[in-house]
Amino acid sequence: MTNIKTSKVAALAALLGTSTAFAQTNQPDQADLWNGDVEFGYFQLEGNSEESSVIAKTDAKRVNGQWTYDIAAEAQNSEAAGVRSAEKYALSNRLAYDFSEFNYSFGYASANKDRFSGYVYQATIAGGYGRRLLKTPKMTWDAEIGPGFRISEFENGSAAGDGQVSEAILHLSTEFKAAVSETATFVQKLSAEAGDENTVTKSVTSLKTKIVGGLGLKLSYTMTYNETVPTGTVHMDRETAVTLVYNF
Repeated sequence: MTNIKTSKVAALAALLGTSTAFAQTNQPDQADLWNGDVEFGYFQLEGNSEESSVIAKTDAKRVNGQWTYDIAAEAQNSEAAGVRSAEKYALSNRLAYDFSEFNYSFGYASANKDRFSGYVYQATIAGGYGRRLLKTPKMTWDAEIGPGFRISEFENGSAAGDGQVSEAILHLSTEFKAAVSETATFVQKLSAEAGDENTVTKSVTSLKTKIVGGLGLKLSYTMTYNETVPTGTVHMDRETAVTLVYNF
């Protein structure tokens, strides 16, 4: 049964990828349609204690007619006293189609691996309806809702005694973006994926300022909450990051 469910997720992911390829080839290729950020942060402490941390992120968007394609990737590694204390990777794809100025449909797929979360991995695919609640030259606010499917694998087995859990979910998300000044942008993202076995919620609050040219500085605060976690693992993860940003 698990193999059948996994095959369904793979088929849906392939369908989303095919739609993405169509969106990209539907019009002549134009490099200037791509825009986004590349982030890098590094921290090292030496002396009475030794600690180092590396954060790398990228987020790119392409608008092609009524299609919008987003891809995001993230990697983080930390060590304290020579012992790995954090290691996580994330990749997500999102494809949206505008059928009016304020309404759109979307498809979304993501995969996350966090060595210290108690999960081997979490993979999600979802799709549904999106609505632009606010659209001005300085502010935008979008909200999305739709059904989806998630596979989660626990490191030490779940509360139900099965290391892998597959379930239908309800995907909810919202993003508010505001230009605070000519050089600063505030972004608040909230998402929730609710299922019978687990509900995952995430909040990302960030402020990005432009320094010179395409270079900038970004301060972000991320909270991720898993309702169901293995024994000995906390429900809430918090991350504060300061990164150097290159905008393209």
